[in-house]
Amino acid sequence: MKLFKILLLLPFIVFSDADDMYVIKGGMTFLPDGSFAKKDILVDEGQIILVADTIGDVGAENIIDAEGKYVTPGLIVFSSLGLLEIGALSQTNDTSSDIYNAGFDPSKAYNPFSQAVRLNRAKGVSSTVHVPGASGYFSGLLTYTKINDGYKQKKQGPLGLVTSYGESYGDSRAANLMFMEDLFDFVRSANDGDADEVQFIEGTNNEYKFTKRDLKAIRKVLNREMPLVIQVSKATDILNVLKFADNQEVDLVLWGAAEAHMVADEIARAGVPVILDPLDNIPGSFDSLNATYENVIRLNEAGVEMAFYYAQGAGAHNAYLATQSAGNSVAMGLDYGSAMKAITSNPAEIFGLVGVGSIAPGFDADLVVWDGDPLELMSNVENVLIDGMDQDLSNRYEELTERYTKEKELPNSYRSRE
Repeated sequence: MKLFKILLLLPFIVFSDADDMYVIKGGMTFLPDGSFAKKDILVDEGQIILVADTIGDVGAENIIDAEGKYVTPGLIVFSSLGLLEIGALSQTNDTSSDIYNAGFDPSKAYNPFSQAVRLNRAKGVSSTVHVPGASGYFSGLLTYTKINDGYKQKKQGPLGLVTSYGESYGDSRAANLMFMEDLFDFVRSANDGDADEVQFIEGTNNEYKFTKRDLKAIRKVLNREMPLVIQVSKATDILNVLKFADNQEVDLVLWGAAEAHMVADEIARAGVPVILDPLDNIPGSFDSLNATYENVIRLNEAGVEMAFYYAQGAGAHNAYLATQSAGNSVAMGLDYGSAMKAITSNPAEIFGLVGVGSIAPGFDADLVVWDGDPLELMSNVENVLIDGMDQDLSNRYEELTERYTKEKELPNSYRSRE
């Protein structure tokens, strides 16, 4: 085995540019099986080349000493990172659309220089799944962007088509399902060109005005090229959408799912994953009266695959606090490895993301070095590699702290009082 590893490394020693090579030494590394083990990691040309107990001198100029520290995949968050700066200012919000709904892809407006992006990168986030907020029957498309420093980012998608089901539409739940059934039947039978000339089911009082782009996105769901992602809370509504997806022969992902614990076995039998915040335990509507901290535990016991996000306020700036949601799920009884997977590899697996979410040879080198437990809020991020490049971790929070506490020669109006 040792000889095999030497032979494996030989091409990189001979042909690689040492400037692009990193070796992370001796960190407690989060492995794909959900465990931590002390490992060395070799990175070259943006990819993980080798994960081994010990990697000798391969000529790399960049050595990161992770002894006594933790190494995890970069966090994958569900957020409006790079699309929303200040929630109260509509001019800084690129998550919504009044023109498109199903076909709306907000990632095209991504701003890599957003202050929220800088902050989240400094907190261990390497990529985001953009959450759309179009105003039509569908919210839009989930898409994926790495949040590396600079102009060029890797993107993947579309990953899923988002809609909602429950009390929010102000019409009978039965009518909403009937509408979606009729819509799907229409898209299956319609030609692409029809959307340019007529509104869906011409003659009905339909306010959505689906465009050709919208119908193309719906067709991807019907062809099982991506799942239908339904924001739903009520247990009986969850059962209805499970049956709907089965009848329509489409892939399904549940989002939010506050009462999912009541029908966890049915969700597991259907093989449907759930995206949720384990901290959602307070009813926000009649649809979530049975919200509980035990939601995540019961789903896990039933065998449901889960991914976590943070939904407790402050928008994109707090997306990185998915670690807080994951950490609290451990406090509630979820095993640590499952909690870490819910913010790293599980989002990648659920949405078919290629080459991200795990520390293994062949995966993109999106890696985070922590000075302590990654799910402990007092732990700090020391290094973030995205596509094998060590990232600038400066951010507005630190810059303001520096400005107001250390620049003593400036007047009190500029800095904090001592």
